[in-house]
Amino acid sequence: MAFFRRSTKINVVYKNGVKDRISPALLGTLIDSRQIDQFERNDGWARVGLDPVRGVGGIDYDGSERRLS
Repeated sequence: MAFFRRSTKINVVYKNGVKDRISPALLGTLIDSRQIDQFERNDGWARVGLDPVRGVGGIDYDGSERRLS
Protein backbone atom coordinates (compact mmCIF):
# COMPACT_ATOMS: atom_id res chain seq x y z
CA MET A 1 0.00 0.00 0.00
CA ALA A 2 1.34 3.39 -0.99
CA PHE A 3 0.47 5.25 2.19
CA PHE A 4 2.55 2.96 4.40
CA ARG A 5 6.16 3.95 3.79
CA ARG A 6 8.90 1.79 5.12
CA SER A 7 10.95 3.75 7.62
CA THR A 8 14.56 4.11 6.55
CA LYS A 9 17.26 4.10 9.19
CA ILE A 10 20.55 5.99 8.95
CA ASN A 11 23.84 4.45 10.04
CA VAL A 12 25.74 6.67 12.48
CA VAL A 13 28.89 6.48 14.56
CA TYR A 14 28.79 8.31 17.89
CA LYS A 15 31.79 10.24 19.25
CA ASN A 16 32.62 7.26 21.52
CA GLY A 17 32.82 4.91 18.51
CA VAL A 18 29.48 3.16 19.08
CA LYS A 19 27.62 2.38 15.85
CA ASP A 20 23.84 2.72 15.62
CA ARG A 21 20.92 3.00 13.20
CA ILE A 22 18.65 5.98 13.82
CA SER A 23 15.54 7.52 12.31
CA PRO A 24 16.16 10.40 9.87
CA ALA A 25 14.16 12.72 12.14
CA LEU A 26 16.79 12.31 14.87
CA LEU A 27 19.83 13.04 12.70
CA GLY A 28 19.65 16.85 12.87
CA THR A 29 19.31 16.81 16.65
CA LEU A 30 22.35 14.54 17.05
CA ILE A 31 24.41 16.70 14.69
CA ASP A 32 23.41 19.92 16.48
CA SER A 33 24.23 18.43 19.88
CA ARG A 34 27.57 17.14 18.55
CA GLN A 35 26.88 13.59 19.68
CA ILE A 36 27.80 11.86 16.41
CA ASP A 37 31.12 11.72 14.59
CA GLN A 38 29.83 10.52 11.22
CA PHE A 39 26.77 9.28 9.38
CA GLU A 40 26.22 7.35 6.17
CA ARG A 41 24.78 8.98 3.06
CA ASN A 42 23.89 7.37 -0.25
CA ASP A 43 27.32 8.36 -1.59
CA GLY A 44 29.36 7.35 1.47
CA TRP A 45 30.17 8.48 4.99
CA ALA A 46 29.96 12.14 6.03
CA ARG A 47 32.17 13.32 8.89
CA VAL A 48 30.48 15.95 11.03
CA GLY A 49 32.64 19.08 11.19
CA LEU A 50 34.70 18.11 8.14
CA ASP A 51 32.23 17.36 5.35
CA PRO A 52 29.44 19.70 4.30
CA VAL A 53 26.28 18.89 6.24
CA ARG A 54 22.95 20.42 5.30
CA GLY A 55 22.27 23.41 7.54
CA VAL A 56 25.55 23.07 9.43
CA GLY A 57 28.36 23.53 6.89
CA GLY A 58 31.81 22.02 6.99
CA ILE A 59 35.05 23.53 8.25
CA ASP A 60 35.39 25.55 5.03
CA TYR A 61 31.90 27.05 5.24
CA ASP A 62 32.09 30.79 5.94
CA GLY A 63 28.55 31.83 5.02
CA SER A 64 25.90 33.11 7.36
CA GLU A 65 23.58 30.89 9.38
CA ARG A 66 20.34 30.45 7.43
CA ARG A 67 18.34 28.24 9.78
CA LEU A 68 15.53 29.66 11.83
CA SER A 69 16.06 29.58 15.58
